[in-house]
Amino acid sequence: MDDQLTAFAADLRRHSAAEIYIDTATRLLYSTDASLYQIMPLAVVIPRHYDDVLATVETCRQYRLPMLPRGGGSGLAGQTVGEAVVIDFTRYLDEIVRIDASARRVLVQAGLPLGLLNRRLRPYGLMVGPDPASADRAAVAGCIGNNATGSHSIVYGKMADHVLSLRVVLADGSDVRLGPRPWSEIRKRAGASDSLNRLYSEIAALIETHAELIDRRFPRFWRRSSGYNLDYLRRQLDDQSFNLAPLLAGSEGTLGLILEAELQLVPVPPHKALAILHYDDTDTAFRSVPDLLTLNPSAIELVDDMLMRLTRESPGWRERLTFVEGEPAAVFIVEFAGESPAYLDDRLQALAAYWQKAGCGRPLIPIKDARGQENVWAVRKAGLNLLSSMRGDAKPVPGIEDMAVPPEHLADYMRELRELLDGRGVVAAMYAHASAGCIHTRPVLNLKTADGVRHLIELINGAAQLAMKYGGVPSSEHGDGLARSFLNPELFGPELYEVLRQVKTIFDPHHLLNPGKIIDAPPPDRHLRYGPSYRTIDITPLLDWSRDGSFAHAVEMCNGAGVCRKLEMGTMCPSFQALKDERHSTRGRANLLRAALTPAPSPADWPTPP
Repeated sequence: MDDQLTAFAADLRRHSAAEIYIDTATRLLYSTDASLYQIMPLAVVIPRHYDDVLATVETCRQYRLPMLPRGGGSGLAGQTVGEAVVIDFTRYLDEIVRIDASARRVLVQAGLPLGLLNRRLRPYGLMVGPDPASADRAAVAGCIGNNATGSHSIVYGKMADHVLSLRVVLADGSDVRLGPRPWSEIRKRAGASDSLNRLYSEIAALIETHAELIDRRFPRFWRRSSGYNLDYLRRQLDDQSFNLAPLLAGSEGTLGLILEAELQLVPVPPHKALAILHYDDTDTAFRSVPDLLTLNPSAIELVDDMLMRLTRESPGWRERLTFVEGEPAAVFIVEFAGESPAYLDDRLQALAAYWQKAGCGRPLIPIKDARGQENVWAVRKAGLNLLSSMRGDAKPVPGIEDMAVPPEHLADYMRELRELLDGRGVVAAMYAHASAGCIHTRPVLNLKTADGVRHLIELINGAAQLAMKYGGVPSSEHGDGLARSFLNPELFGPELYEVLRQVKTIFDPHHLLNPGKIIDAPPPDRHLRYGPSYRTIDITPLLDWSRDGSFAHAVEMCNGAGVCRKLEMGTMCPSFQALKDERHSTRGRANLLRAALTPAPSPADWPTPP
């Protein structure tokens, strides 16, 4: 394999201006993301131009090497790690091509962070609707590949609802644009040999053939990122045109490599207000969600007592927790958005009337000023990072955090999930999107032990069964990846799962694009970054790291979320902000330090990058 990779790199250098790395150190930088997983890539390619992407795909095809497109590496399910040639779009392919404010559209390159795009759109009074908490480092193409959504999903839906067209490099090296195409043209060009016409013809025929199966068996809950968006295509059978672009939303780079995305934008709401509802127990909170939804909020977000405690313990965050009174078991952040302050006052009054009638006996705190609302959302969006500040080997881990059910079943689902946790003596943090029936539940587990790994797998399987029992899904916004792809055969059933496989094969006959994701997945306990066999070498540091447990424990505090990759806001390493080089991110340094502290490979064996 080493000789093959050396030949691959030499060949690609002759045909492109991309940066190409096959050294151990650089590959280690890209071996993790924000998930539990770690896999050493075969090589890392950083394209400067679109032609570099085309050359990379063509060279990978010639050498039969798998390919894996990567944005900010903020995925929580292991979508962006794999034994493949990793293609990093974020350093150079990060421009806005065109803004059409009158049509509320934007054309943007794959590697631009979503949050940065929204800051560029702000002067036009426009934004991208889906708002994942990782937007400041999550690339636009990564958000599409993950079918991202966020706190305001009940208003704006998912990325698939906003994708108009995509410029994509297919597995055969074709550079195509996927967008709406009249049915008459698809019929006329049926049997054509070029990649674009073949795709439209074969996928359309597949959806028509299995329309009844899709109607009968496809998961009905709207907040789903599992599998491929066959439901979006099924709905187009009666339209005037057929658009394959929404199919790539949620495809995790398994169908094509996105170069550009044309997105439909939404107006920035002119006025917003928050109300903070305090609860003595989470069950009462969850049971109130259906009633709260009748008041037409734009978001209902949960913050539980564990997250509030960690916020109070964090010097940089405790002063922001001014919106919580006392020590409730949980609070709901309820947001209203509208065209006028009068509308917001009306909604807040309706909420106050409901709250008094419900007799919860806890405070309701309205927040109308922009600074106060900023504080609330800052704490909520920092939830994952605050949870990761927990010291010790036991951490709040992902795995069951993306399960979601219809809100009317949320309380019952969460009650049974709590029983699953309690039966194993496991505590968990809970936060996020109550309005959409998605509570990010993170069990505190030590994955360096066999018991910790066993509990994780039991909880993933058990929570998935519960979610499906209540009409929900295992993946609602964080994707399938290595964590949950193995659940797709049961979620979709054998017939529909075979249709997913056919979609994959039509786009990627040799299965070279991000293999092992969505279909044909490995078990979820394979490739864990930490496991029972994980060890670190003993060193004698010059500084005192006892507060963290040890120097190794301090290094392991990095969860890989990539918050250190933010470019235009907050305090962060200026070297990364200037160079946009993973080696200069805090995550990159932590990855190399952690590798240096494990028995193999030794840093002495790391070749210098070419």
